[in-house]
Amino acid sequence: MGLEVGKPYRPGVQQWPEVSELRITPTGVQLLIFYSAPGDQEVVDLRHGVAEFAWVDAEHAAILAYRFGGPARGWSDVPYHPGHDPASGLPSGAGDSTGRLAVTVVLVNADTGLVLAHRTLTWPTPFVEHVSRTVGRMLGGRYDERAFEAAVTTLHRRHTTADALVDQRADAVCVAN
Repeated sequence: MGLEVGKPYRPGVQQWPEVSELRITPTGVQLLIFYSAPGDQEVVDLRHGVAEFAWVDAEHAAILAYRFGGPARGWSDVPYHPGHDPASGLPSGAGDSTGRLAVTVVLVNADTGLVLAHRTLTWPTPFVEHVSRTVGRMLGGRYDERAFEAAVTTLHRRHTTADALVDQRADAVCVAN
């Protein structure tokens, strides 16, 4: 991947919107977190803290929730549909003999474009099965942007925080190693 802490995430790009992106492709899974002026603790938590993930399947959309550093930290979330990325596909590792799947998490300072931390973790088999089932179904269907937006809006309206979404609606939750 060629990522180096202290170097630009993408050379020549110094500012990014403060968002998260989930990419699931045949070559792997990547969670990109673009955060404006993150503190030292966010960097430490991403590098070394407990890494937790939750998956929500809402038929026309999925949401990956994540937190680093344990229960004292709140959850954050990112909506997902493979229709947003033409490179989408089930990672080859999703069906390997262990059933586990490597996920690379990258924290980028949205104000400078510099990589602050990155870490490769492994989702356990039961979590991978939920993700694979959702992504496989979505890849087999037609992408509908309106249905995607409606599903995400409905989830966020019913569950006003990411913590509530995980507590009340998560299909799978895991600690990644």
